[in-house]
Amino acid sequence: MKFTCRLFLCVRCRTQVLICNRCDRGQIYCSDICSKTVRCESLRTAGSRYQQTAKGRHKHAERTRRYRQRKNKVTHQGSITPTPDDLLAANSVPARELDDASRLPATQSVVRCHFCGALCSAFVRRNFLHRHRIPNIAQFDQRGTQNDHFP
Repeated sequence: MKFTCRLFLCVRCRTQVLICNRCDRGQIYCSDICSKTVRCESLRTAGSRYQQTAKGRHKHAERTRRYRQRKNKVTHQGSITPTPDDLLAANSVPARELDDASRLPATQSVVRCHFCGALCSAFVRRNFLHRHRIPNIAQFDQRGTQNDHFP
């Protein structure tokens, strides 16, 4: 069974992504890597904004003071020193894999979901599916007409 799919560009890396309507939950990133990277960047900028405030500067100064008191305590492992004999081959990909990649067709006629791999229709959407919305009752005029009367 072919599903309808939506085409979008990843907000971070601008990769074209097809997603079927079963997997579509309003994603804007192509993978967890992109979403986690953007989340880390967002947290970093929020932290730097916080440290620009008076409360953030005081908290940072207090944390730095506590660190200096326990300065002799090491919390992270050091990096491993590389040996000078560590070299990679000029082409670490076997030639057989390169030959297989060159035999792939230039245009792919089968459209598949980027997330689950399900077959999708060749007709793609660029927008979200809009569900039928029930109007809110509170939006209607509740004042009544001039012919209404109190009981």
